[in-house]
Amino acid sequence: MPSNDQSMENNPESEPYDGNGKGHHSFDVSCNTGNNKCETLEEGASGFMHWLNSEDKKSLSGHNPIVLMKFMNDRHSILYDTNLQTQIEVKINSGVPFCKYCKQDDCAHVGFAICVEQLFGHRRSGTEERIEDIVEL
Repeated sequence: MPSNDQSMENNPESEPYDGNGKGHHSFDVSCNTGNNKCETLEEGASGFMHWLNSEDKKSLSGHNPIVLMKFMNDRHSILYDTNLQTQIEVKINSGVPFCKYCKQDDCAHVGFAICVEQLFGHRRSGTEERIEDIVEL
């Protein structure tokens, strides 16, 4: 049985292993409910996957932690954070996303917006698109 130091050496993030095969990075998809807030890029990416797979992508009820409202490739994404119950703008400046609400470049809103850019940015329509224009509902 390896010592605690050895198991941390094998973990690339050098974080304690929590026994679920994922290190400490596992989190509830509904990270914006209750007292838990989506705070990291990874949680934003998970929120995006949850939203993308949801049956009602327009629901602001809290089923989706973050909802895409509008998108303009390489400019901005307008999101709705169901925990904060407010619209959030993530601006893209010279390829760098920045959350105007959190005043950060590494919050969950930015993580969500990065996923939006990666999946829908290839469209390059040049106009602001609503969710109905982007995703088949």
